[in-house]
Amino acid sequence: MTSAATPLWERSVLRDTAGTTLRPGGFALTDRAISLVRIPQGANVLDVGCGLGATVEHLRSEHGFRACGIDKSVRQLSEAPSDLPLTLADASCIPCADSFFDAIICECVLSLVPDQQRAIAEFKRVLKNRGTLIITDLYQRDRRQSGDGGCSCASSPLDLGKTEKMLMQNGMHIKSIEDHSKMLAELAARLIFAGESDFRLTGNCCSRPGNCCSRPGYMMLIAEVSS
Repeated sequence: MTSAATPLWERSVLRDTAGTTLRPGGFALTDRAISLVRIPQGANVLDVGCGLGATVEHLRSEHGFRACGIDKSVRQLSEAPSDLPLTLADASCIPCADSFFDAIICECVLSLVPDQQRAIAEFKRVLKNRGTLIITDLYQRDRRQSGDGGCSCASSPLDLGKTEKMLMQNGMHIKSIEDHSKMLAELAARLIFAGESDFRLTGNCCSRPGNCCSRPGYMMLIAEVSS
Protein backbone atom coordinates (compact mmCIF):
# COMPACT_ATOMS: atom_id res chain seq x y z
CA MET A 1 0.00 0.00 0.00
CA THR A 2 1.42 3.40 -0.98
CA SER A 3 1.78 6.28 1.44
CA ALA A 4 -0.89 8.23 -0.44
CA ALA A 5 -3.37 5.36 -0.03
CA THR A 6 -2.66 5.06 3.70
CA PRO A 7 -4.68 7.38 5.96
CA LEU A 8 -2.52 10.08 7.52
CA TRP A 9 -3.29 8.86 11.04
CA GLU A 10 -1.72 5.48 10.16
CA ARG A 11 1.45 6.93 8.65
CA SER A 12 4.67 6.91 10.64
CA VAL A 13 5.33 10.55 9.73
CA LEU A 14 2.38 11.68 11.85
CA ARG A 15 3.58 9.69 14.85
CA ASP A 16 7.06 11.11 14.40
CA THR A 17 5.79 14.70 14.32
CA ALA A 18 2.73 14.68 16.59
CA GLY A 19 3.68 11.89 18.98
CA THR A 20 1.37 9.04 19.97
CA THR A 21 -1.63 11.37 20.36
CA LEU A 22 -1.58 11.81 16.54
CA ARG A 23 -3.29 15.20 16.63
CA PRO A 24 -2.75 18.95 17.00
CA GLY A 25 -2.31 20.08 20.58
CA GLY A 26 -1.68 16.64 22.04
CA PHE A 27 -2.24 16.24 25.78
CA ALA A 28 -2.04 20.01 26.34
CA LEU A 29 -5.39 20.52 24.63
CA THR A 30 -6.91 17.48 26.33
CA ASP A 31 -5.88 18.84 29.73
CA ARG A 32 -7.16 22.29 28.80
CA ALA A 33 -10.62 20.83 28.10
CA ILE A 34 -10.68 18.82 31.33
CA SER A 35 -9.74 21.91 33.32
CA LEU A 36 -12.88 23.65 32.08
CA VAL A 37 -15.37 20.97 33.13
CA ARG A 38 -16.24 19.04 36.25
CA ILE A 39 -15.48 15.38 35.76
CA PRO A 40 -15.08 13.59 39.09
CA GLN A 41 -12.10 11.36 39.79
CA GLY A 42 -13.01 7.77 39.01
CA ALA A 43 -15.50 8.85 36.35
CA ASN A 44 -16.24 6.60 33.37
CA VAL A 45 -14.75 8.32 30.32
CA LEU A 46 -14.81 7.10 26.72
CA ASP A 47 -12.23 8.13 24.13
CA VAL A 48 -13.88 7.81 20.71
CA GLY A 49 -11.24 7.18 18.06
CA CYS A 50 -8.61 6.24 20.62
CA GLY A 51 -5.95 5.29 18.08
CA LEU A 52 -2.84 4.06 19.86
CA GLY A 53 -4.45 4.48 23.28
CA ALA A 54 -2.26 7.42 24.35
CA THR A 55 -5.15 9.53 25.62
CA VAL A 56 -6.79 6.62 27.44
CA GLU A 57 -3.54 5.94 29.26
CA HIS A 58 -3.15 9.66 30.05
CA LEU A 59 -6.71 9.96 31.39
CA ARG A 60 -6.19 6.96 33.65
CA SER A 61 -2.73 7.82 34.96
CA GLU A 62 -2.92 11.62 35.17
CA HIS A 63 -6.59 12.25 35.95
CA GLY A 64 -7.71 9.10 37.75
CA PHE A 65 -10.56 8.37 35.34
CA ARG A 66 -11.84 4.90 34.47
CA ALA A 67 -11.08 5.59 30.84
CA CYS A 68 -11.55 3.24 27.90
CA GLY A 69 -11.44 3.68 24.15
CA ILE A 70 -12.89 2.55 20.85
CA ASP A 71 -11.37 2.75 17.39
CA LYS A 72 -12.16 1.22 14.01
CA SER A 73 -8.50 0.82 12.99
CA VAL A 74 -7.29 -2.74 13.54
CA ARG A 75 -3.76 -1.62 12.78
CA GLN A 76 -3.68 1.09 15.43
CA LEU A 77 -5.28 -1.05 18.11
CA SER A 78 -2.75 -3.80 17.40
CA GLU A 79 0.05 -1.32 18.14
CA ALA A 80 -1.54 0.01 21.35
CA PRO A 81 -0.53 -1.24 24.83
CA SER A 82 -2.26 -4.57 25.42
CA ASP A 83 -3.20 -3.73 29.01
CA LEU A 84 -5.48 -0.83 28.07
CA PRO A 85 -9.28 -1.33 27.74
CA LEU A 86 -9.55 -0.63 24.02
CA THR A 87 -12.23 -2.06 21.73
CA LEU A 88 -12.61 -2.35 17.98
CA ALA A 89 -15.77 -0.35 17.28
CA ASP A 90 -17.17 2.54 15.29
CA ALA A 91 -18.41 5.88 16.63
CA SER A 92 -21.78 5.25 15.04
CA CYS A 93 -22.34 2.01 16.99
CA ILE A 94 -20.79 2.19 20.47
CA PRO A 95 -20.92 -1.20 22.26
CA CYS A 96 -21.87 0.22 25.67
CA ALA A 97 -24.99 0.49 27.81
CA ASP A 98 -27.21 3.57 27.86
CA SER A 99 -26.23 6.40 30.25
CA PHE A 100 -22.95 4.74 31.21
CA PHE A 101 -20.32 7.45 30.70
CA ASP A 102 -19.72 10.64 32.63
CA ALA A 103 -17.79 12.07 29.69
CA ILE A 104 -16.81 11.38 26.10
CA ILE A 105 -13.69 12.72 24.43
CA CYS A 106 -13.61 12.78 20.63
CA GLU A 107 -10.38 14.28 19.36
CA CYS A 108 -9.74 14.85 15.65
CA VAL A 109 -12.26 12.13 14.73
CA LEU A 110 -15.81 13.44 14.20
CA SER A 111 -14.91 15.19 10.92
CA LEU A 112 -13.95 11.75 9.54
CA VAL A 113 -17.21 10.01 10.52
CA PRO A 114 -19.51 9.51 7.49
CA ASP A 115 -22.74 9.75 9.53
CA GLN A 116 -22.10 12.44 12.11
CA GLN A 117 -25.76 12.65 13.11
CA ARG A 118 -25.80 8.99 14.06
CA ALA A 119 -22.51 9.30 15.94
CA ILE A 120 -23.78 12.24 17.99
CA ALA A 121 -26.97 10.31 18.75
CA GLU A 122 -24.77 7.47 20.04
CA PHE A 123 -22.79 9.93 22.18
CA LYS A 124 -26.04 11.13 23.73
CA ARG A 125 -27.26 7.57 24.30
CA VAL A 126 -24.22 6.42 26.26
CA LEU A 127 -23.72 9.67 28.20
CA LYS A 128 -25.33 10.22 31.59
CA ASN A 129 -27.64 13.16 32.17
CA ARG A 130 -25.41 16.24 32.59
CA GLY A 131 -22.60 14.22 31.00
CA THR A 132 -19.84 16.07 29.16
CA LEU A 133 -18.87 15.82 25.49
CA ILE A 134 -15.45 17.19 24.49
CA ILE A 135 -14.73 17.54 20.77
CA THR A 136 -11.50 18.83 19.26
CA ASP A 137 -11.42 18.83 15.49
CA LEU A 138 -10.90 20.60 12.20
CA TYR A 139 -13.59 23.13 11.33
CA GLN A 140 -14.42 25.31 8.35
CA ARG A 141 -13.16 28.88 8.70
CA ASP A 142 -13.46 29.87 5.06
CA ARG A 143 -16.10 27.55 3.62
CA ARG A 144 -16.97 27.65 -0.06
CA GLN A 145 -20.60 26.71 -0.60
CA SER A 146 -21.80 24.10 -3.05
CA GLY A 147 -25.16 24.48 -4.76
CA ASP A 148 -27.10 22.88 -1.90
CA GLY A 149 -25.35 24.98 0.73
CA GLY A 150 -23.16 22.09 1.81
CA CYS A 151 -19.52 21.23 1.51
CA SER A 152 -18.21 19.92 -1.79
CA CYS A 153 -15.68 17.37 -0.54
CA ALA A 154 -16.60 14.09 1.10
CA SER A 155 -14.20 14.26 4.03
CA SER A 156 -14.12 17.80 5.37
CA PRO A 157 -13.65 20.03 8.39
CA LEU A 158 -16.75 20.36 10.53
CA ASP A 159 -19.40 22.93 9.75
CA LEU A 160 -19.92 24.34 13.25
CA GLY A 161 -23.45 25.50 12.47
CA LYS A 162 -24.49 22.00 11.45
CA THR A 163 -22.63 20.45 14.39
CA GLU A 164 -24.36 22.76 16.86
CA LYS A 165 -27.74 21.91 15.31
CA MET A 166 -27.09 18.17 15.60
CA LEU A 167 -26.05 18.55 19.24
CA MET A 168 -29.20 20.53 20.05
CA GLN A 169 -31.37 17.96 18.30
CA ASN A 170 -29.87 15.34 20.59
CA GLY A 171 -30.52 17.20 23.82
CA MET A 172 -27.09 18.79 24.28
CA HIS A 173 -26.09 22.40 24.64
CA ILE A 174 -22.73 23.92 23.84
CA LYS A 175 -20.95 25.39 26.84
CA SER A 176 -17.86 26.73 25.08
CA ILE A 177 -15.97 26.81 21.79
CA GLU A 178 -12.34 27.84 21.54
CA ASP A 179 -10.20 28.32 18.46
CA HIS A 180 -6.83 26.55 18.52
CA SER A 181 -5.91 26.89 14.86
CA LYS A 182 -2.35 27.83 15.77
CA MET A 183 -1.83 24.23 16.92
CA LEU A 184 -2.97 22.95 13.52
CA ALA A 185 -0.63 25.33 11.73
CA GLU A 186 2.28 24.24 13.91
CA LEU A 187 1.63 20.55 13.20
CA ALA A 188 1.22 21.25 9.47
CA ALA A 189 4.56 23.03 9.40
CA ARG A 190 6.28 20.10 11.10
CA LEU A 191 4.66 17.63 8.70
CA ILE A 192 5.69 19.64 5.65
CA PHE A 193 9.22 19.94 7.02
CA ALA A 194 9.22 16.14 7.44
CA GLY A 195 8.27 15.71 3.77
CA GLU A 196 4.48 15.23 4.04
CA SER A 197 3.79 17.71 1.24
CA ASP A 198 0.17 16.66 0.59
CA PHE A 199 -1.03 17.63 4.08
CA ARG A 200 -1.70 21.28 3.20
CA LEU A 201 -3.14 22.32 6.55
CA THR A 202 -6.13 19.98 6.20
CA GLY A 203 -5.40 17.08 8.53
CA ASN A 204 -7.08 14.00 7.08
CA CYS A 205 -9.08 15.46 4.21
CA CYS A 206 -7.86 16.54 0.82
CA SER A 207 -7.23 20.12 -0.20
CA ARG A 208 -7.86 20.77 -3.86
CA PRO A 209 -8.46 24.17 -5.46
CA GLY A 210 -12.15 25.05 -5.46
CA ASN A 211 -13.36 22.87 -2.60
CA CYS A 212 -14.42 23.78 0.94
CA CYS A 213 -11.20 22.65 2.61
CA SER A 214 -8.99 25.56 1.58
CA ARG A 215 -8.70 27.18 5.02
CA PRO A 216 -9.52 24.86 7.92
CA GLY A 217 -9.12 25.80 11.55
CA TYR A 218 -8.88 23.71 14.69
CA MET A 219 -11.27 24.11 17.60
CA MET A 220 -12.27 22.70 20.96
CA LEU A 221 -15.97 22.35 21.71
CA ILE A 222 -17.50 21.40 25.06
CA ALA A 223 -21.14 20.36 25.28
CA GLU A 224 -23.35 18.94 28.03
CA VAL A 225 -26.33 16.60 27.99
CA SER A 226 -29.28 18.68 29.12
CA SER A 227 -32.19 16.28 28.66
